[in-house]
Amino acid sequence: MDNRSYAVFSGLFRLRDGVTEAEFLPTLEAFYSHLVEMGFARSYRLMRRVPLQGFGSTLPSFEYHAEIEFPGLEEDEACYQYVQRDEEPVRSLHRAMNSKVQSGSADFFLSVCIGAKG
Repeated sequence: MDNRSYAVFSGLFRLRDGVTEAEFLPTLEAFYSHLVEMGFARSYRLMRRVPLQGFGSTLPSFEYHAEIEFPGLEEDEACYQYVQRDEEPVRSLHRAMNSKVQSGSADFFLSVCIGAKG
């Protein structure tokens, strides 16, 4: 097994009523790309949930799963502090993205890779 040191910050959420994926995606890309360009993150992705019959009943209600991958926990923490400072340009990028997400629908969690292959 290939052990890699990386952390993945995940968000589960729904878009606001009337907001399309086409409207949301550029705001997510602008925010997450900025974090990559700043050197905090390595990559990101956005996935749409496809419910499976008979599974997932204990999960929170969500339509989308966004992930941003960090080299490790130190980079994740540095990024969190950067966003928390709420200074430009990250303030505007973060607010533009969040303005399209349904209030109260987001759940977040952090995962650390303990083994991988490929």
